Amino acid sequence: MIEGGIKFNGSLQPGGGPGKKSAGFYNPAMKIDRDMELLFAEYAYNHGARKFIDGLAATGIRGMRIWKMLEGIEMDINDASRKSYELIKKNLEINGIDADVYNDDICHLLSEKKYDYIDIDPYGSAAGFIPCIFRGCRRKAFIAVTSTDIATLCGVFRKACIRRYGAIPFRGHGMKEIGLRILMGYIARNAASNGFAFYPVLSYHQKHFFRVYAVVEKGLKKADESIMNTGWYVWNNGWKMKKFEEMEENSIGPLWIHSLHMMDALKEMITYIDETIMENKKKIEKLMKIFIQEDINLPYYDSPKIYRELGKKQKKIEEIISLLLNKGYKACKTHFSGMSFKTDAGYEEIKRIIS
Repeated sequence: MIEGGIKFNGSLQPGGGPGKKSAGFYNPAMKIDRDMELLFAEYAYNHGARKFIDGLAATGIRGMRIWKMLEGIEMDINDASRKSYELIKKNLEINGIDADVYNDDICHLLSEKKYDYIDIDPYGSAAGFIPCIFRGCRRKAFIAVTSTDIATLCGVFRKACIRRYGAIPFRGHGMKEIGLRILMGYIARNAASNGFAFYPVLSYHQKHFFRVYAVVEKGLKKADESIMNTGWYVWNNGWKMKKFEEMEENSIGPLWIHSLHMMDALKEMITYIDETIMENKKKIEKLMKIFIQEDINLPYYDSPKIYRELGKKQKKIEEIISLLLNKGYKACKTHFSGMSFKTDAGYEEIKRIIS
């Protein structure tokens, strides 16, 4: 197999979903995120990161692509599976890559070593790994976290979400964004309990996974300030935001209620696309431009749901946004769905304006 100019061996997973876990697991559906990660890794490098780890590596493709792109970094590649460990060593040899390979439990390894950049890409939920991340962070570090338990975070398995993430999920308008924000809130709370502030750089949903890229920084004052960006959403004539201490009946969360992305960082990252070896340049550039617009910290609304409720013909998303902007409300597209939008208008006002 070849990805990003890297030749490697692995267990190819067919289809567009999470696939079946195996030694040397390789999922081509995650290629878009491995492309996206190169932009974040370069951003991290340009802001001081030199010691990297691909913590749940399977084939090692993430770590190998980052090492190939960034000159002079130290790269550790780890997997708890002995078969994956042996495969990774062979893949490094094929490509002439100088990285240290470990066959260890990632939580143990992060207790032993400190990094500027930590990638955690598990099969399934990230909940069990997130508390371990902060053991291995230097005072300022860059983290990348995947979670593929979308159904749990989006409220299909409500009890599992409460058990894993300590949060109440939601099904309906905005549920994918709420699921992502529950994951972000869980990372933020674990960061704060370890004395780190959490600053999301890029947080998004694609296909079967959520992905969070962030900067974390040591300091109790900063951690106290950061944790105040967690709270609740409630449905009351549309979405309303509540601070952590304002929990009320039917609250959803706790979750991250601040920005999904760091806009200045995204504007910097988008300039790296042309020079980066990746197959999804046009799609990633399109996504990045949408991310930069997503500056409303309320969950999105599904326009097909609204028009079914109204019993009227669906308008184009661009027209919906224009109608809301013309009435003085904030409104923008969202990457979660091409048929959804974000706004600060109340629900009854939305229906009146777009009908």
